[in-house]
Amino acid sequence: MRPLVGRAVLVLSAAGYPLTEAVIRRFGRPGATVVAAICLGLLARDTVLIVRGTPRVLRRAPATLLWLEAGAAAGAAASTLRLVGDPDAFSDAARAAPGGQAVRRGTVAALFALHTVRFGIYLTEDQGLRRE
Repeated sequence: MRPLVGRAVLVLSAAGYPLTEAVIRRFGRPGATVVAAICLGLLARDTVLIVRGTPRVLRRAPATLLWLEAGAAAGAAASTLRLVGDPDAFSDAARAAPGGQAVRRGTVAALFALHTVRFGIYLTEDQGLRRE
């Protein structure tokens, strides 16, 4: 990956959480559908990496981050899908009910934080791979 493209993806990843919140606020339920699809996409990618054995070739920290990111993606997708399928949950989110969306916000923020750190490691010279 070209360094400029890598840095652009890293910036977008770091901005992922505030962008998802803005999309949900601006577009409502369709925006929540987009956010859920993004979370599901990250979960699918992480699952494929894990099934293919990527954690075995990574150093301990990046491998652990991959597993944590998969867990956060599952939680983020599940909690965001609740906004899509439950009209009461969406109206609570629209009113910013205290604590009503804390789990969703927390898991989405954790997902993008973990993804950003892990992607940053991928952009290093050794890409987080084990040294033989």
